[in-house]
Amino acid sequence: MRASLFLCAIFGACSGPPPPAPAAVINATPSSVCYGDDFRTSIHLDSRGTSPDLTLIYTKPDPDAGVPTTTWTFLGNTCQDRTSDPTCDIAIDPGSVEPSGAIDFDTVTFTMRGDKPVQVSLRVQNAAGGVTETATTISITPLDDAGVCPLPQ
Repeated sequence: MRASLFLCAIFGACSGPPPPAPAAVINATPSSVCYGDDFRTSIHLDSRGTSPDLTLIYTKPDPDAGVPTTTWTFLGNTCQDRTSDPTCDIAIDPGSVEPSGAIDFDTVTFTMRGDKPVQVSLRVQNAAGGVTETATTISITPLDDAGVCPLPQ
């Protein structure tokens, strides 16, 4: 017991419970593009349904709880100008990117090559320091037998 108290005092390793976690919510529109989309379809990601407090049943965020911070990441080769990077899989709209290069706005718009699905991750941190991460996948819809995209245009 004394040794653990000594370690707590020296290293500060003893603390209370972790901070309460936020609820991270991603709304993606559309959630799929057709194979070979070739950066034609704008995909809009929205995290404004995120709440500073984790809940099992969605409730509108408390305006007095502070605004959670968001950080978006994409699995794949991202760029802002696909013409300057032929290996680009995901083109992030320049208006969705901070001058520092961070993608941390509530909403993000991007396009994708359309040859494979894209995984999008959202990291949310509330004012208490709690963190939650969630992810969604923008899927690829195969073309129909006539080679036409079956998704509404």
